[in-house]
Amino acid sequence: MKTIYIMQKEIRESVLTPKGFLWYILTSIILSVLSYLFLTNSELSLLDQGQMLYMIMNFVTALGILIGLIFGADAFAGEIERGTLESLLLSPVNKTEVAMGKLGAALINWGIIFAISLPYLFVVCKGGQNLLFGIVYLAILGTLLTITFSAFSMGLSARIKSMKNSLIISFFIFLLAGSPIFLSAALRGTWFGRILDLINPFADAINTFDSVVIDNQGFGYQTGRVAIICGYTLLSLWFLKRSVSRLEM
Repeated sequence: MKTIYIMQKEIRESVLTPKGFLWYILTSIILSVLSYLFLTNSELSLLDQGQMLYMIMNFVTALGILIGLIFGADAFAGEIERGTLESLLLSPVNKTEVAMGKLGAALINWGIIFAISLPYLFVVCKGGQNLLFGIVYLAILGTLLTITFSAFSMGLSARIKSMKNSLIISFFIFLLAGSPIFLSAALRGTWFGRILDLINPFADAINTFDSVVIDNQGFGYQTGRVAIICGYTLLSLWFLKRSVSRLEM
């Protein structure tokens, strides 16, 4: 119940705010533009439904990671700079419950982003055979990646205690995570690209999306990448717990 209380507090202060709604409006605008281009542009409209679905899934996942990192960076460093951490820790909740409540709010935020994306996925894919599988994988892997990056950023925020530095490091992590999108197919085929794909949880997610919605491959082909993502999720949760346990007022 204490964790739920913290989560409700974070939702009121971070999600249900003008800044939170701005993210949702921007998400809708960008998805609307992408969908319009996919359906009307003479070149982009030549893409098959699987490729369109794959590209939107990549964007939604990247956006979920970015917002999770921003929420995480503010989680403890922002409380310290606003002078509200002491009163929060003096309330009848322990540090772990505070962290889990903030993480729960980040997941609610991801859930809203995911819900916003659903109509666009249906419109672009138009009932394609891989649509439902794509949605299921987006929901599962998007949730795992949101937990992973949000928890890591929160742990970093608790350790650094500086909102500015936490945001800078979090943005750098986002660029590293998103690097596979910007690498050419030739570079991704090199030993460096293959290693980067293997150790990067976001790369594992987009490769899974590619395998599911474009190559029509079953779950047996995805187990290795999904296992790696789950491993990162557990490691990030451990890092968050360790960081919060050392947090002092």
